Amino acid sequence: MSDKRIEILDLAENLIRTKGYNAFSYRDISGPLQIKNAAVHYHFPKKSDLGESIIIRSRKKFQKYDEEWRKYSPKKRLDNFIALYEENQSLNLVCLVGALGSSYESLPENMQDNLSEMSREIRIWMMELLKEGLAKKEFNFAEKPNEKADLIIASLLSSLILDKVIRENIFKSVKASILKGV
Repeated sequence: MSDKRIEILDLAENLIRTKGYNAFSYRDISGPLQIKNAAVHYHFPKKSDLGESIIIRSRKKFQKYDEEWRKYSPKKRLDNFIALYEENQSLNLVCLVGALGSSYESLPENMQDNLSEMSREIRIWMMELLKEGLAKKEFNFAEKPNEKADLIIASLLSSLILDKVIRENIFKSVKASILKGV
């Protein structure tokens, strides 16, 4: 992948996670990168191609994390997962699912499909992690694993949004509650 393509993806992802998908244009990318709009269009003919590429890249990144984390205990993998959100919080970013989910109905179909698939993959990953943690007696919670997975993911996702809206560290209390609750 060319350096310019990576720069475009990085900046566009940051714009999505700070402003939202519908709130930026190719001019918001070409200006800071000091390139022409045509250069952005060269790499991503349509904005939906750019959005889809960001989601696919994020999915691949999470799959890579999953491979790296398999050697760890369920508790450590959960800590690593939460750390991803903590890093986003420190950068004042919302997660990609949270950023795109709020405008899901207005997204192009290719982006909707990839966002739905990414969300399913993360949910299944979390459910399997929680099941394994229960089996190994690292976790102890009363909910069904799918209910607990939904609670954890929704709490982390919404905490980043609330941090921005309320301007308080909601994430910190959500993280503590999750760790106490497993």
